[in-house]
Amino acid sequence: MSFLSLDLGTTVCKAALFNIEGKLIDIATEEYPVISSHPGWAEQDTEIVWEKVVEVIGRIARKTHADEVIQSICISAQGEAVVFLDKKGNPLRHCILGMDMRSTEQTKRLKEEFSKEKLYHISGVIPHPITTLAKILWVKDNQPDIFKNVAQFLCYEDFIFSRLGGIAAIDYSLASRTMMFDIDEKKWCSWILDYTEIKEEQLARVYPSGKVVGKVSPGIAKKLGLSKEVKLVTGGHDVTCAALGTGAIKEGIGANILGTAEIFGLTLEDRQEAQKLKTFNFACYPHVLPEKYFLMSLNQTGGLLLKWFRDNFAEKEIEIAKKEARDAFELLVAKAKNKPADSMVLPHLVGSGTPWVNPLSKAAVIGLTLHTGKSDILKAVLESVCFEQKINIEILEKYGFATDEIRAVGGQAKSDKWLKIRADILGKTIKTLKVSDASCLGGAILSSYALGYYPSIDEAAQVMVKVKSEIEPDKSFHKRYLEKYQIFKKVYPALKEINYELSGILKNKGNETFSYNLYRKG
Repeated sequence: MSFLSLDLGTTVCKAALFNIEGKLIDIATEEYPVISSHPGWAEQDTEIVWEKVVEVIGRIARKTHADEVIQSICISAQGEAVVFLDKKGNPLRHCILGMDMRSTEQTKRLKEEFSKEKLYHISGVIPHPITTLAKILWVKDNQPDIFKNVAQFLCYEDFIFSRLGGIAAIDYSLASRTMMFDIDEKKWCSWILDYTEIKEEQLARVYPSGKVVGKVSPGIAKKLGLSKEVKLVTGGHDVTCAALGTGAIKEGIGANILGTAEIFGLTLEDRQEAQKLKTFNFACYPHVLPEKYFLMSLNQTGGLLLKWFRDNFAEKEIEIAKKEARDAFELLVAKAKNKPADSMVLPHLVGSGTPWVNPLSKAAVIGLTLHTGKSDILKAVLESVCFEQKINIEILEKYGFATDEIRAVGGQAKSDKWLKIRADILGKTIKTLKVSDASCLGGAILSSYALGYYPSIDEAAQVMVKVKSEIEPDKSFHKRYLEKYQIFKKVYPALKEINYELSGILKNKGNETFSYNLYRKG
């Protein structure tokens, strides 16, 4: 018996097959492009995403042995991305991705209409252009003909379920990322829907994670090479699935999810505890674990920054990687200098994440001299996302959310060198997992529980999650990084006004949701 997990990331989809002990049997991966026709926009061709999903599932299914019969498909999906479908289930336009920042005006209106506090209380997320709600309002304002013809507004989990089994099903964790879901009542929020003129039947049905909601339809099963008895199991927001896949399900264990974006999160029993952090824009919303919550920081630029560096400055390394059948990212990171970089990078390629949540911030490289080479800038790139994460962890710890242990997963976690930089900057031990594709493992854990092989999700995780190694910080490097970190904390406020001028909207500088001085004063 085996469980298939489908992970729908921002740029990559994966299908991974696990057995009941959590062993990874096989994995298939496909990339799909991000379309950006304007600065700050990020879209995707939904049909291409579906084609890649069909490809990775089919590839796994064709290689499955008789003793590895696929029993279920569970989906973990990127948050906030919204698909606009007509009555026949066809996309009316490209999907708008979470990282898309076009809906700043709609976000501003939402805060004026309802207040940041009211929206946060209902949904557990801070009003921001990344939310599904803000993106839908942008389409309503700018593409009214499309809005009028939408039969369904779906996220990726419910969209793929609708294609696989004819049922648009979404779980609590992903539904909350839309900012249209009442996380206390566990239903779509009527007054938000009334404001947006969205009908509840235009949205997916909502279920807890780890729930069987249907089966793969016969026609799709035949196309994919699956049994008609394969069950569809609700998964969750990819970061909550990844947190489950790290085993970070007890308070004090931090899940560091290192993908295109970078997330640091803690599992909470009581979401009211997180109220003291709302000034810093941390989200706190339903976990895939029943009656628990996920408190998380979000930095939109994680692995995305290294990808940007690769695509723009690493033609030579890309060619070498092709010739040697190596991963270009691995080759790049290996070339980074060992000592701390002399230059410094502010990693705000798509605006800043927590604690500032300023979509108008921009990335920067500072400290360049005639002696600065590519190796130094590359090292500064790797350091920058770790510095950004340190700011968030310091805030969490200052307000009583202890981080006794950090478990790292995702693309960056496959690089020991980058993890060593992280450990040295944070001054904390980093644990790695035998299965680094933790979102996929989280889906398998949910499936094993949904199909009755374990009495609880927690017990399934205890068996299926296995620690691989521990990376200790170097005390001498940590001391040097602390000195550099004190400078890094000054970079965002120093460049903030300049970035407003570059954006041509200096007059709107009062609209940002966080004051850096507030953080410095605590």
